[in-house]
Amino acid sequence: MKKLLYLSIISTILSSFLLSPCNVSAGSNSKIVLGYYAQDENAYDSLITNYSYLTQVSTDSFTFDSKGKIVGSAPKEAISFANKKNIETFAAVSNWQGDYFNAALAHKIVGDSKVRKEAIKSILNLVKTNQYKGINIDFENIEAKDRKAFSSFIGEISQTLRPKGYLTMVSVPAEFENDPTNSWSGAFDYKELGKHADYIQVMTYDQNGPWGPSGPVAGKDWMEAAIQYTISEIPLQKVIIGVPAYGYNWNETKKNGDIIALKEIPALIASIGAKPEWDESSSSISLRYQADDGSKHVVWYENAASIQEKTHLTIKYNLAGISIWSMGTEDSGFWEAISAGLIE
Repeated sequence: MKKLLYLSIISTILSSFLLSPCNVSAGSNSKIVLGYYAQDENAYDSLITNYSYLTQVSTDSFTFDSKGKIVGSAPKEAISFANKKNIETFAAVSNWQGDYFNAALAHKIVGDSKVRKEAIKSILNLVKTNQYKGINIDFENIEAKDRKAFSSFIGEISQTLRPKGYLTMVSVPAEFENDPTNSWSGAFDYKELGKHADYIQVMTYDQNGPWGPSGPVAGKDWMEAAIQYTISEIPLQKVIIGVPAYGYNWNETKKNGDIIALKEIPALIASIGAKPEWDESSSSISLRYQADDGSKHVVWYENAASIQEKTHLTIKYNLAGISIWSMGTEDSGFWEAISAGLIE
């Protein structure tokens, strides 16, 4: 009887597990799959369609004002849906102001003790009020002189949130060496940030963009170099790398360019009749064509094969997981490629 009872209990447990709304596609190998939920009209549709691939969602809808108060609104429907599906939710808070990342605002937040105290108070209130599981600090374009202050700021956030059961994630630019003087990445002390935060989300995308010459948006060779440096400074289990669900279209005649969603690529190819080319070193795709106005264009982007290869770097280096920027811009095969890339 004891044996039959034991088998009955085991059977019940297994049945409960198999029928529970867990994220089978993403969670079968315990890797994090983080989707960025930006202010895109298609983001919610992407969430409710592809939630089974996700383990985390970060809603990119908040910034600070100069007094340390958080500005923005929570996408409550998305947060509620994600929480019901056992997806960890994060509130991404940045130093975005107007149409750029404001270095002066970041300096004020991390450097002024009164403002900093208000900012941390606002963070705690934000996660509590909106049922988030944690905070995602996404400060960019920080001045190198704020390196120590920024690390200390993250430490204080973590010390405030962790005892209350909340997580701290920090987004950082891809780095390849410890250079405190670098104008873009010098403010990010990987080793110190890795001590404080629960997760470090490395933005291994925007390798190239319309601000410079054309090239891969997230070349595999470039990503690997960034990963190798990252894991020399930060514990593996905290590192989340990023892949883009977008590309860039450079107008080489006018010397400018625009972002292009992956889901828009098939229509572009059909309209111009150009042949995509695979770049072996970067495992990325390029496309060259001449527009109706005579201007010469080059597009760099990802396809299913390149996304799978780059996602698999989380397995190769035994990282915490992968992140996607951003939900709603992906094409039809994107999530299947992510899932395939997470197979051992």
